[in-house]
Amino acid sequence: MEKKYVIFLNGEYKYSQEFMDKLVSENAVCFCADGGANSAFKYGKIPEVIIGDLDSIEKKVLEYYKSKNILIKKFPKDKDFTDFELILKEINKISKNKNFVEKIFVVGGLGKRIDMTLSNLFIMEKYKNLVFLQENEEIFYAEKSFILKNKKEYEFSIIPITEKVEKLTLKGFKFETDKIDVKRESSRLVSNVILENEASVEFKNGKLIIILKNNNKNLLY
Repeated sequence: MEKKYVIFLNGEYKYSQEFMDKLVSENAVCFCADGGANSAFKYGKIPEVIIGDLDSIEKKVLEYYKSKNILIKKFPKDKDFTDFELILKEINKISKNKNFVEKIFVVGGLGKRIDMTLSNLFIMEKYKNLVFLQENEEIFYAEKSFILKNKKEYEFSIIPITEKVEKLTLKGFKFETDKIDVKRESSRLVSNVILENEASVEFKNGKLIIILKNNNKNLLY
């Protein structure tokens, strides 16, 4: 069974136990960034590694995971990378090649601090296989055309992170487009809806953050 990588960060947690149990299944390998271990502990999950300067992890949580012989890698508070990026580097070492891991799921990656939230999202430009999860929402990165299957009735938004997205064609959506250019400052690509079981997003140039939201049921992995 292919391994599934899950990262616990120290942002907001509004996930149900059902969601977390489904996400962190038998084939999941979990990593915690410092205070993210507090949330892993709350949901009863055992990480492979805890990484960070350990200024946010609760004492009882740290002692518990030490008793379980969990690998703990402590770094100085003053460093050149966030705890999140340190974990991504660790996963690269394990997988040998960051492109080998098809998807890395991230929970607790949004909320609390706007600077950390933005940093977390923009790091997708370097680590392209990240998927940020909320209970009913997923966020991922795209720099080439793609197809969405079995996402009918999902809300869909595109946030260009380059100056513009060129020759964008959307098919299978409420608001379709045909080879249009959209600048980053435009709000035109927010709050679309997928109307077909297969929807396509085609574009010539651009780097995009994609947000999918399902208001009817959880996105369980």
